[in-house]
Amino acid sequence: MVNLIGKRTLQLLAGGALMLFATVASAQYVWVDANGTKQFSDRPPPPGVPAKNILKSPSSAAVAPRGDSVPTPASQPMSADDKVPPSLADREADYRKRTKAKEDEQKKTTAEATRKANNKIACESARTYKRNLEQGTRVSSTDKNGERTFMDDSKRASEIARANKTISDGCK
Repeated sequence: MVNLIGKRTLQLLAGGALMLFATVASAQYVWVDANGTKQFSDRPPPPGVPAKNILKSPSSAAVAPRGDSVPTPASQPMSADDKVPPSLADREADYRKRTKAKEDEQKKTTAEATRKANNKIACESARTYKRNLEQGTRVSSTDKNGERTFMDDSKRASEIARANKTISDGCK
């Protein structure tokens, strides 16, 4: 019976300790950064955040100061040399900007490579067409009625001129 009472007391003490640590673990700061975005953290906001922008802070008794945050005394105003580290939102915005710039550059490079490949194919087709026209063989085509027609010399000369223009304009 004594052992049962001791276990029950131990369970109650452990439960009370867990509840005490739960309040410390849920201690959060909420503030509005320079971009107007709400920030949530278990660490205090950066020193450059005005007090009016801090929406919620845990009671000082519930949260012990952490060793990795550097408090700035209120009596010392920030000088122009003090740099406020960028917030998580600022770093995220910078990351997104760099990623978008990289994607845009990749798209531009891909589009340029595709344009060059298409230009090369078009130039080769124009050169082949010109060679075929200059050989003097009869060139035929089908008209809208499905009848076969042959290219005369004036049409051949105009097609050679058009092929020359295509080659001179777009081919290097």
